[in-house]
Amino acid sequence: MVGIRDVAKYAGVSPSTVSRALSGAAYVEPEKKEKIMRAVSELNYKPNLAARSLKRGGSRLIGLIIPDIMNPYYPEVVKYMEVCAMEAGYSLILCDALGDARKEEEYFATLKYLFVDGILYIASTENIEHVKPYIGDIPMIIVNRTFDVDAPCINIDNADASYQAVKYLAENGHRKIALYINDKDRQYNRERLAGCLRVFDEYKIQDYEQYMVKDVESEDDAYIKTLQLMKAEDRPTAIFMFNDFMAFGVYRGITKSGLRIPDDISVVGFDDIPSVKYLDPPLTTLRHSLADTSGVIFEKLAEQMRTQTCAPASRTYFKGRLIVRESVREIGRPGEG
Repeated sequence: MVGIRDVAKYAGVSPSTVSRALSGAAYVEPEKKEKIMRAVSELNYKPNLAARSLKRGGSRLIGLIIPDIMNPYYPEVVKYMEVCAMEAGYSLILCDALGDARKEEEYFATLKYLFVDGILYIASTENIEHVKPYIGDIPMIIVNRTFDVDAPCINIDNADASYQAVKYLAENGHRKIALYINDKDRQYNRERLAGCLRVFDEYKIQDYEQYMVKDVESEDDAYIKTLQLMKAEDRPTAIFMFNDFMAFGVYRGITKSGLRIPDDISVVGFDDIPSVKYLDPPLTTLRHSLADTSGVIFEKLAEQMRTQTCAPASRTYFKGRLIVRESVREIGRPGEG
């Protein structure tokens, strides 16, 4: 069966351009539109008439695909997207992929079957080949990731965010900074590491690798790895965690080692999940919250849904914001008496 991607390939344009041309709701260059209509005719492409009929009124449904609801970052994502959807007169269908690309693929098929008006997608994996058949067919925003696809991607500037966090530690005199990196080989981890290395380069910190704690799988793993790190003869004076989920294990490991935060060791996180402000002491962290950006994200999807078109590739980056609380103390800078 011929699909919209087949028409796009035949006409030498993107799926989103085909979508705009066929809907008639957005301008497409006459030359391109002529190629598209010729492809439609020669391929005998027939749009789903039932879907088109439903789309005139709209299903008033939006799919939200997330990687894992057990991650404390995502309940807040659901909350703010639900608020945006409700205020705009839409209902949200929550799809928890459990970190499984196969479940994502199933959800995309289901959401298409339900004729959702749009999809907000937070990827579980780096490979999104299973998503490409739906790009240009359903209005979509890819959130918290940046992929080379013909759809809008909205993401935090991870490198700048981690740079802010680690620079704050360096400005407070810390040079022995441990990096806690989770067990996933993900784009955001590589970007956050790049930001850290930029600080290390600026402050001439060369022995950072001995303090890198990799493959942190869980809170319990963070706890065990912290116990081990705190036993080191030349232990770090500060820890930067690539996500706040590790904080509970790190705090427990430091306390169990007979040390205090921030008197003996400073700690900075990433995400600002709701619970970390209640830790003792409250965690200084890099705020990465859809509370700050959900309105903009939803509006970009709403514009596609209003015009019944799929937007072309674009990249939008938001800056993170360091939330200073009580988990960092200033120590003597090298060279100071």
